[in-house]
Amino acid sequence: MSFMPFLSRHQSRALPPLMAALLALGACTMAQPPAPPLPPLQKAPVLTTADTDFVQKLNDMDLTQIALAKSAQTNAARNDIATLGATIVKDLTGNQTKLTTLVSAHAITLAAKPSTENQKTIDRIQHLHGTSFDRSYLRALSRNATKMKPVLETEIATSKNADLVKLATDTKTMLATYAAQLK
Repeated sequence: MSFMPFLSRHQSRALPPLMAALLALGACTMAQPPAPPLPPLQKAPVLTTADTDFVQKLNDMDLTQIALAKSAQTNAARNDIATLGATIVKDLTGNQTKLTTLVSAHAITLAAKPSTENQKTIDRIQHLHGTSFDRSYLRALSRNATKMKPVLETEIATSKNADLVKLATDTKTMLATYAAQLK
């Protein structure tokens, strides 16, 4: 008797019971371990009165600069001012989106329009064209940046809200970049 035929016959007889045992074991399921507990819900960082004041001032500045920059795209005599206008619209619209997201967890309503004072400036400058527009626009851009600089620096130095500090830092950098481009 040869060893191979015996092994083959032995394997063929052992295979069905082995398969049945494996299938039976596979059908047995151990209880799933319990799911780990969910992390506690993160509450939105608290906004202080100073943070809320900053949010409103930044919103007003953004709305004003966006409106003026849109006019710069069509009314400016200088190409660099028109190009910068497009950049400002893009950047500060992104700023507005971030600001809206940050305050959405709080009971803060952002104004949809610039303040009355800023709206008067917008109305006056929007009707200018060419070099007179350029002069007025550059003055308004510089005035707004000068007015916002201490507001941004105070927020960066005093706020405990990391998201607002980052937004203030980014805005400060943007305003400095705009001023540098126009020198």
